[in-house]
Order: sequence, then C-alpha cells, then structure tokens
Amino acid sequence: MWGNYHPIPYQSKIKEKLLTVFGIGLSFKQSLWWATGIFLSVKMSNIVPLLGNDWMYSRLHYCIPFALCMYLCYFRHTGTNLPVWRYYALMIRLRVRRRIFAYKKEGA
Repeated sequence: MWGNYHPIPYQSKIKEKLLTVFGIGLSFKQSLWWATGIFLSVKMSNIVPLLGNDWMYSRLHYCIPFALCMYLCYFRHTGTNLPVWRYYALMIRLRVRRRIFAYKKEGA
C-alpha cells in the first residue's frame, strides 16, 4: 500500500545485531570489544600465574581486561556523550599532536 513502509534502521533507532550471546544482541563494534576482552584475558592467563590456592579467587584477576573492554564498549562520557573509548582516543590524539607555535619575538 502507498504510504506504508518498513522502518529503516537509522530512522527507527533499531540497532543492528551481528551476534547473540546469552540472549544479548551484539552489534559489530560490541562483538569486537567482547572478542578483544576475551583475547586479552586468555593472554593474561598464559602470562600471569594464579594468585593463591582458592579455585575462584585465584583466577579473579583474569577478568580485569574483559571488564576494561566492557567499560570501553558500553559507557559514555557524560560531558560529550561520546563513547568512552572514542573520548580517550581523541584526548590522546590531542595531547600528542604536533604543535606549531606562531608568535612574534619582541624587538625583531
């Protein structure tokens, strides 16, 4: 019928879903953050030994890279409403950029 249309994802605020893990629909970027967190946790488990003898608490520090990636994936900076990872990347680029100082020396 004329006038009826299917909602386009960018118009209806529907997020794309690439992968569903434990009932959580993940977009492509979120899937990359999850994969990066899991990869870093596995690499950390190969390098850093267990801490103590308890089964659960001796391995708890292996979740730190995954938790950091989840923070970078889901949280937003409150002042700019940018994703945290993008805000940090822009701040680092701002700090390490090449600066050109244009000033005129007095008496020249």
